[in-house]
Amino acid sequence: MEAKVLSEAKVYVGTYAKYNNGSLSGAWLDLSDYSDKEEFYEACRELHKDEEDAEYMFQDWENVPEGLIDESWISENFFALRDAVEDLSDTEQEAFFVWCNYKSHDLGEEDADDLVRDFR
Repeated sequence: MEAKVLSEAKVYVGTYAKYNNGSLSGAWLDLSDYSDKEEFYEACRELHKDEEDAEYMFQDWENVPEGLIDESWISENFFALRDAVEDLSDTEQEAFFVWCNYKSHDLGEEDADDLVRDFR
């Protein structure tokens, strides 16, 4: 697992309808701008308000750990993990992700606060 700077995570959000019609229209959204998954999805709805019941397509992302995002979903745990590691220095965050990988922790399922506490 590659170390990530979660405070710098961002996602390019398009829609399946636009993509299927030959368009990559969308925008990069900085995940640090949103407190939780619901607030992020609200921004996605606003971005693609020209579509009724849009199906979001996450076409690219940066600084999001494996298992916390895919083409059509983002884990609620991303936001909890981002907040839990906020007080760790960059070096500690890098060590945290190495530790998580070594111990085979599932970042998408395990409690973020418990992971950080156990790491410390």
